[in-house]
Amino acid sequence: MLSQMRNSLTGPVAWFIGILLIAAFALWGVPSLSELTRSSALTVGGESFSAQYVQNEFNRAVDQQRRESGGVYTAADAIASGLNDQVVSSIATGSAIDQFAKKMRFVLPREIVSDYLRNNENFQNPATQEFDETVLRGILQRYNISVGEFEKRINDELTREQIVNALATRGPAPRPFVEATLRRESERRDITYLLVSDEMSGKPAEPTPDNLTAYYDENPQSYTAPEYRTFDLLVLRYEDFRDGLEVDEEELKRLYEVNRERLYEKPERRTLYQVTYETEGEAQAANASLRQGEPFEALAKARGLSLDAVTFTDAQRGDILDNAVAKAAFSENLGTDDITDPIESLFGWTIVQIAAITPPEVQTYDDVRDDIETSFLEQDTRRRLLDTVNEIEDFRDSGAGLIAAAESVGREVSNIGPVDRFAFAPGGAIIAKFPAESLEEVFSLLEGDETEAIRLADESGFYFASLREIAPPSQIPFELVRDEVVDAWRKEERSARIAKTVATIKETIAGGQSLSEAASAFERAPVTITIDRRFEDEAISTQVRDDIFFGELGSIVSGKVALGESQIIASVDKVNFDEFGKLATQLTTYEQFLGYQIDQELIDVTLTAIQEDIGIKTNPAQLDQIFATDQ
Repeated sequence: MLSQMRNSLTGPVAWFIGILLIAAFALWGVPSLSELTRSSALTVGGESFSAQYVQNEFNRAVDQQRRESGGVYTAADAIASGLNDQVVSSIATGSAIDQFAKKMRFVLPREIVSDYLRNNENFQNPATQEFDETVLRGILQRYNISVGEFEKRINDELTREQIVNALATRGPAPRPFVEATLRRESERRDITYLLVSDEMSGKPAEPTPDNLTAYYDENPQSYTAPEYRTFDLLVLRYEDFRDGLEVDEEELKRLYEVNRERLYEKPERRTLYQVTYETEGEAQAANASLRQGEPFEALAKARGLSLDAVTFTDAQRGDILDNAVAKAAFSENLGTDDITDPIESLFGWTIVQIAAITPPEVQTYDDVRDDIETSFLEQDTRRRLLDTVNEIEDFRDSGAGLIAAAESVGREVSNIGPVDRFAFAPGGAIIAKFPAESLEEVFSLLEGDETEAIRLADESGFYFASLREIAPPSQIPFELVRDEVVDAWRKEERSARIAKTVATIKETIAGGQSLSEAASAFERAPVTITIDRRFEDEAISTQVRDDIFFGELGSIVSGKVALGESQIIASVDKVNFDEFGKLATQLTTYEQFLGYQIDQELIDVTLTAIQEDIGIKTNPAQLDQIFATDQ
């Protein structure tokens, strides 16, 4: 998150948008006192956020996405894309960072903010290379932010940037580290290897009854039945609460009217050219020039600005900060290319020319009636389920168990088990009639324990679990697993014979023969190849490859093959770094890249530690209700 903040500080407009939109921080201040007194949907350290606060943040995020997309973007669209989770994460992360800053007593003098604004090229006049208040005010108007609010946000961002600067060197990685890393990556090794198979390792032995009994006794873990658990489970899904729902047409019409302006009307948008002067006389002179045919670009150029810098593209009336300018610019009497008279605004005297007009668009009730009905039914279903969850919780608070609580709301509990933690019943049958995530929860309970309501992983509802019985692990009688013991004994015997053959070949090599000479005794020919640190195939496993690269030149490496029961013997014949010469021409690039990676890892680790230290808790039921009822 912090790295996102840092990376956003490039380019004038992108930098400003980054300040406004970056998901890592709560951008809209802290909750009011009244919000803090309500039950909390989210708690971050010592700061609590009410359900209303989270919902307001979600609504702002939806509105922002709608403006950016230039079309209809509903709450349902936002939830489907995960925006609700992003909003909660944004609030939590921002609060954690702010509390960390306060804990560390980070204070930023106001003069630093002022100096930063004046020295930052994003707010400088391109012609004079000096701070230009017109440029700053133009940006503030474009994003409808007051000067005081903007200064506060700059203060917060600069404080957070101090945290980043304390961690990130923003410089290249040390040259010795880079060279060592590139040498390692460019290393290649020529090897010769031989596969030693069962056929090369003599005749297999036959197991005796004593062999099998001894193997069974020496490997109890292989023939022990796992722990089994039996439990009661109540699953409540939203789809189970749809029966009998009726749609009131008047209610649908009311919902349309309530949300018409926000969801179903796209207001008129205008593209404007706008320049502000300090005096009325300057504005009148500029206005006269425009009416005589001078292009607006010439006015902008005279102010040291480009036409893009004074253009407000596809702006809605509410996007214009100054009410006087907004009223004049959106006058019904103005058409494309028309020019306003000088407007006395918050920042001086403003002239506006209309570059383009996009008329308003309206979706009628009939256009969206089916969508509203679907949303209405989904919300009513969610309310029904959440009410049922609350009724069950209230009933259990009186001391009743899960079965009785379920019966009180007309629901039936399922009895599951015995089942192990992998959903297998005794005998090996798979039990799959329950949500998989509930099994992990059940295996964390003590006998007799019951869970609270837990949201299903796919967010389709909730479940409750009550653990009835625990059957501890027990060894399976030999007679029931005899065939398995025979197979395992043969496999171990085969592996031992192959390992013995490998040891014999290695002894031969140690006596002075090459791998090829030792292989000839078995009528086999070894294979010679070149490998790098990422090489892997059916013969050379990850472990054998790592042993090859850890070994010295001329060393002999052995181990199991990647696929099958054979084993491999390999000799390290040559070590070369020929590829390093090609990579060395880009050392500077690698220094910067690895330096960035080091910075990112330090930032990520620190951010994680801050969040863990502060502590973040959510109320899943409240969050679910927030996003279930939002329109």
